[in-house]
Amino acid sequence: MNKVTFPGINLELNISKIAFQIGNIEIYWYATLIAFAFVLGLIILKIKEKKTEVKFDQILDLVIILIPISIISARIYYVLFKLDFYLYNPIQIINLRNGGLAIYGGIIGGAICIYIFCKKKKIEFLELLDSMAPCLALRTSNWKMGKFF
Repeated sequence: MNKVTFPGINLELNISKIAFQIGNIEIYWYATLIAFAFVLGLIILKIKEKKTEVKFDQILDLVIILIPISIISARIYYVLFKLDFYLYNPIQIINLRNGGLAIYGGIIGGAICIYIFCKKKKIEFLELLDSMAPCLALRTSNWKMGKFF
């Protein structure tokens, strides 16, 4: 349990970082909120499909590549900024259960991935980014809420 206090309003909350369990696997609020934002983002993109030249099938093709690239680049970014620890504990580089994803690395890797995808599929890069901007904002706000828990 994490204790969160708001002394100005005399409020104290005990919040568990675990949203639910499946067998022995604990699913944290952080992951639950990010997954929720991802699904909601896809729904938003499906609705916006009629207003843009980017087709939802193309978005799904991109997402299959984008998610792993973003996770890997977020991890690389995190590891680079804590390189002194990971040089002495290299096996910990692949241990994501103890945290260690940096949003900036995910955004950088994701932007590069989207750019390359657009070039290969002949999709207007800025049009795709414009379509995806609300989803990134939603994901970032849920990331902040997940950090709270």
